[in-house]
Amino acid sequence: MELAAALEQWLAEDLGAGDATSLAVVDERDCTAAICGGPGTLSGGRAAELLFAQGGVRCEMAFADGDALPAGAGVARLAGAAREILARERLALNLLAHLSGIATLTAAVVARARAANPAVEVLATRKTIPGLRELEKQAVVDGGGGTHRMRLDDALLVKDNHLRLCASITEAVRRACAASPGLELIVEADTLEQALEAAKAGADRVLLDNFSFGEAAAAAAQLRPLGVAIELSGGLNLQNVAEYAPHGDCLSLGVLTLGSSPVDFGLHVD
Repeated sequence: MELAAALEQWLAEDLGAGDATSLAVVDERDCTAAICGGPGTLSGGRAAELLFAQGGVRCEMAFADGDALPAGAGVARLAGAAREILARERLALNLLAHLSGIATLTAAVVARARAANPAVEVLATRKTIPGLRELEKQAVVDGGGGTHRMRLDDALLVKDNHLRLCASITEAVRRACAASPGLELIVEADTLEQALEAAKAGADRVLLDNFSFGEAAAAAAQLRPLGVAIELSGGLNLQNVAEYAPHGDCLSLGVLTLGSSPVDFGLHVD
């Protein structure tokens, strides 16, 4: 869904028949307001700007998405119809809080991972809230990370359940390559033996799932000579990412989109 249409749908969900309180106690008049928030990494600013613009409210952002916010930063200035500002307040703040939380956690993970391996990529997974995937993935990018598959048709990822329904890893790779030769082929491996079979069968990338630090290091030593890219996933978080980073080309973390804490934002009428 286009962002503009999504914002209209989410606003309608919040408004119902209308903002009863503002319609009752606020006259039809213009006002100015400020959005403040932080500390953290900003994301969702473009969405908030569009949301207010849909109500004829001018929103001037003082920071761009991806910028670091100090505590209590003046993030935006608003000017327009008071009722429109109040009607959109909670949706705008919810988006800013949630998306900036993702960007903030991502920035911290990227900093720790690249301190251990400057070349490593930190990727978001498809573990996203329905309807929010594009915004959540963009929040990861705003925090300095990248994205894994956006959709199921972006790449081939052979996982454990696929292998339970196919004769072998080698056969799965053969069939995947024949069906979609232009797509990147990633094979998830639970053991070193599976990883080696996938690499030798022709996978572009091997995803080492839930390997310990030591297992990841040992697997990387055997996989590197085969020329296959190495992805580490499963149980990675801010606390342990530096231990894994030296052993992979990329790290994928579901916690980026499902485990972040919101950044505090508030809207204050002048």
